[in-house]
Amino acid sequence: MAHRRCLHSALLHATALISLKKSPPLSIVKALTSKPNPVITTSNLEPSWFIPWSYVRHFSSRKSDDSENEAEMEESSDGEGESDEMASDMVRDYSPEEKEAEAAAIGYKVVGPLQRSDRVFKDYEPVFAVVQIGSHQFKVSNGDSIFTERLKFCEVNDKLILNKVLLLGSPTQTIIGRPILPDAAVHAVVEEHALDAKVIIFKKKRRKNYRRTKGHRQELTKLRITDIQGIEKPEIKTDGKPLKAAIKKPEKIAATA
Repeated sequence: MAHRRCLHSALLHATALISLKKSPPLSIVKALTSKPNPVITTSNLEPSWFIPWSYVRHFSSRKSDDSENEAEMEESSDGEGESDEMASDMVRDYSPEEKEAEAAAIGYKVVGPLQRSDRVFKDYEPVFAVVQIGSHQFKVSNGDSIFTERLKFCEVNDKLILNKVLLLGSPTQTIIGRPILPDAAVHAVVEEHALDAKVIIFKKKRRKNYRRTKGHRQELTKLRITDIQGIEKPEIKTDGKPLKAAIKKPEKIAATA
């Protein structure tokens, strides 16, 4: 009896080994693939599965860190681009024709340096003009000083002609251009190139921990208006005695009882 049991177990073991060597039927393969994979619990795993991971990943504290870095990179690239453009403008050599064309587009023409023998400064005249320099307009009279954006191709004590005159006026007449008066001109002298007061520029982005503070000083050019041409100027009559304003004395009213 015991011998039969040993033979039966040996036969079962042999058939199991033979079935492993043979390929399984197609129906069994389909059934296995259709079933979902069983969930493996970590309670029955051997200790060899738990190997410590050598690579440590550093996570950012906030999602906004990446956006801040991108914004900083964009700002730095913009600043570099602007500095490169300014450097290229300073290094570039302009021909006389290019200088004259750019100055005319802004609204002025460089005549030349002021000489000691030139008598360009005159007394006040009751005439005014509205001139355009770049994108700004100024109402000027003889002897006025104005500050404009930095004018290129001119130095201190250079004489200029402002040729974009929009309007001329005097006590007797007014001339309006459409839009410019071709026969009018305003003469000026460059007094200095200066810097405007510092302007603080503050940038902030909500919920981004982004704050930037920058300062900017605009380059300016100071012009002294010397003459206005293109309109009849009335003669100024000056008497020897200064004019005195008539002062009226208050009249006394008798009180009736």
